[in-house]
Amino acid sequence: MRRKLTLVEGTMYGDGQTAVNAVVAAKIKGSVDIEDLQLALLKVQARHPLLNVNVREDETGIPYFITNENIGQIPVRISNRYTDEDWEKQTSVECLTPFDAKSGPLMRVVYLKSPEASNLIMVCHHCICDGRAILTLLDETLRLLAEPQTDIGTYQAFSSLCDFIPDRARKSRKNLLMVFLVKKLSRLMLLAVASKKEIKRVKPYLIHWRINEQESAAILSKCRKQGISLHAVLSVIFLKAYDTIETIKPYKKLYCAVDMRKFVPEIKNDMLFAFPAMIELGLKGECNIGFWDQVRLFKEELALKISKTNVNRIFLLDEGLSAFLPKLAKYAKVDAGAHDFTFSNMGNSVIQENYGLIEVQAVYSPVTIFPFGNPSTFFASSFRGQLDFMMTSDVHFLKYEDAILIREKTMELLKEMN
Repeated sequence: MRRKLTLVEGTMYGDGQTAVNAVVAAKIKGSVDIEDLQLALLKVQARHPLLNVNVREDETGIPYFITNENIGQIPVRISNRYTDEDWEKQTSVECLTPFDAKSGPLMRVVYLKSPEASNLIMVCHHCICDGRAILTLLDETLRLLAEPQTDIGTYQAFSSLCDFIPDRARKSRKNLLMVFLVKKLSRLMLLAVASKKEIKRVKPYLIHWRINEQESAAILSKCRKQGISLHAVLSVIFLKAYDTIETIKPYKKLYCAVDMRKFVPEIKNDMLFAFPAMIELGLKGECNIGFWDQVRLFKEELALKISKTNVNRIFLLDEGLSAFLPKLAKYAKVDAGAHDFTFSNMGNSVIQENYGLIEVQAVYSPVTIFPFGNPSTFFASSFRGQLDFMMTSDVHFLKYEDAILIREKTMELLKEMN
């Protein structure tokens, strides 16, 4: 494989030195033999083409995925587990530890072991992996630990986003004009911000919290009675929680990360792919209507924007703007945007509760600590009927104390839903 990174992949790759990693941790009960774990990871690595690549830049700074036939095995770091909070500390460390993208594989594993319970932590560079994919890698590893003879198969990597664009869309005059105009506007925008300095990480942080099974069931029951998705409810509540913090000026807008696999049948749910569609949404009519009506407005707007997603145009724009990739990656670090945060909701986890003799007691939401101008991100998922949340940011953008207040207000608003 020699494939140019897409704009999203390239933005995650950045300068190749800064960590932008996708991390997921699970709490398991049952012994894991290290040799068995390494053999399982060999099969996982053999299945996914992007676990066998390095990233190299051409003379213009454009990064490419290059297959390395002699790439090393996925490394496993083993450490003792002393407390039930060790996974959180290690997750933060792994979020902020960069990969050697030019020589090593873009995945690693941490195994925290103890007689009572252990933690398995999967880490991938975000340029090859999103939240869905990191959960897939965890599921495959656990399945192979339970049944080492399982054939998890392989698949072919695509060579370019153009592989998914029909000829009629590629040759459409309307699409070609759109790409031409966006390239012109992008060039002007990048010139305008060329002198801006990167917003450096000062003190990034991760906040985790979970809602017990009984309270989670009550929240989900309320959503079902109203015919509203949990995603819409959480989006509105996170925005409302932001709006209560007196020390910040909220935009009352967020970006929802939407999985592009639903628009591209060739990309299956169990393949590595890091190309979300980012949809901007905001609160509407909060002073005049009740909570559930407000959530319905949000849901309708989200559904409308998703329905209008034109994959062909998105991919054509990506291809057309690829020459700007190094500058666009820098732009992501200098511009804070006009939104409060990004929200990534994984929904019900694909992880099973039991894999042979291994019991999965907890799966924590996949998480990333972004180095961008606005690093604030919420992550949500559920496992064993419990809602699980992560919030990441940096003190330069959002004080840790304010983030704690947002978490507390979020919980208060969830309990007040009626």
